[in-house]
Amino acid sequence: MKEKNVYVFRISEGKDIVKSIEDFAEENEIQCASVNVIGALKNAKMGYFSNLKGKYITKEINEQCELLAGMGNISLKLENVFLHLHVILGRSDFTTIGGHLVRGEVFVAEVIIHEYDGRCPREQHNSLYLWSTEN
Repeated sequence: MKEKNVYVFRISEGKDIVKSIEDFAEENEIQCASVNVIGALKNAKMGYFSNLKGKYITKEINEQCELLAGMGNISLKLENVFLHLHVILGRSDFTTIGGHLVRGEVFVAEVIIHEYDGRCPREQHNSLYLWSTEN
């Protein structure tokens, strides 16, 4: 695949970062992309996929944290736009926590999306939806 477009934007304070990026992708008909984001979040919910339990174990982070790094992708899950985003959050005591971001209230969020010329469909593989191996 080749890069098609690059989008650079900021998400307004108080919005959910996951929903905002998915809404942006939907509005711009983005079906395959990589995502990078930095900023700060409040009241985040993160997940860790437990292979033994076959589901995400989640944790609420009810404090403001620096969004030190966010990396992920946009694809199609059951023909709907799906954001898969992993983040590292920095706490006020300078410790970090990381994982799959389920949601997070934006304090500041600067986003870069690199769109590719194609589709990245996900297919069910056990209890996860993974990129199709047939692109």
